[in-house]
Amino acid sequence: MKDKNYTILFEKYLRNEASADEVAQLQAIMHHNAKIQAIFEDELRYSDSSMDENTRHKLFQNIRRQVYNEKEPRFLQKSWEKALYWAAIFILPVISAFSVYYYFTQKQQIVNHPTEIIARYGEKAEVVLPDGSRVWINSGSKIIYDDAFNRKQRPVFLEGEACFEVATDKDRPFVVKTKAMNIQALGTTFNVRSYDDDEQAYAVLLEGKIKVSASGQERILTENQRATFNKNTHVLTTDIVRSVDFAQWRNGNLYFDNQTFEDIARTLSRIFNVDIRFASDTLRSMRFSGTLGMSGIQNALDILSLTSPMRYKMDGTTIELYHRK
Repeated sequence: MKDKNYTILFEKYLRNEASADEVAQLQAIMHHNAKIQAIFEDELRYSDSSMDENTRHKLFQNIRRQVYNEKEPRFLQKSWEKALYWAAIFILPVISAFSVYYYFTQKQQIVNHPTEIIARYGEKAEVVLPDGSRVWINSGSKIIYDDAFNRKQRPVFLEGEACFEVATDKDRPFVVKTKAMNIQALGTTFNVRSYDDDEQAYAVLLEGKIKVSASGQERILTENQRATFNKNTHVLTTDIVRSVDFAQWRNGNLYFDNQTFEDIARTLSRIFNVDIRFASDTLRSMRFSGTLGMSGIQNALDILSLTSPMRYKMDGTTIELYHRK
């Protein structure tokens, strides 16, 4: 049977006019004709099962062109489109069940089986990814990666702060994705901070080179550069910093670069798992630069008290900050 007669069987089947022998013949054709089967499967492999009408129309136009190489008379095209449209809905899911099932099962596994590593308040975590990259995760943060990792790319999703020491692999770019910005690296070490409740997100490069993207803007960073994205103005800027300071938290220290006490309070709350409240709003906008040890919340507050008019009261895990009179 020639290719052009497939439509006759398709249409008879759809009109419930096909005999049992014709149905068996149609199924046999689809089972054993590698050309037709490959065309269907290739088209479906790159199409979404929930495609809209326009997309579906284009799909079957492509199938028809591949079968006849645009040599089929125009009067048969409508017949082909109708037959193929309904064939993909009713026949193909049965005939090509194995290949379609395998493809969508693999896709489902990628989507539904993420690996999530969480460092809760008062905790830190260190993990080695499947490609050998090392990640240090700060308090109140998490990273997520799935089965797509280490295939064509190495995507990692970050909420909070983490430091990445990336294994070199030029063929598989390492990409850190956050709500505020994306960072792409090839064999490098960098720190990313992107907490939901912070006004700014930033990436600091320790070694190598990274590309930072945010809100349609891109910056290429070299060592000791920082890219900062302001979530309110949606502006991405860069400056020169001492990059090792921003990764001190890995070794038990906290570095603050001209940050407000409000920002510092949020950080200390995450690190030490405490509730910090302001009795005086004038303290919120005051700024501090320097390094605090992580030997304890009381030690950190004592240092802040020595360098500012801030005082504090502790009641268990609840801390109240007030302005010294």
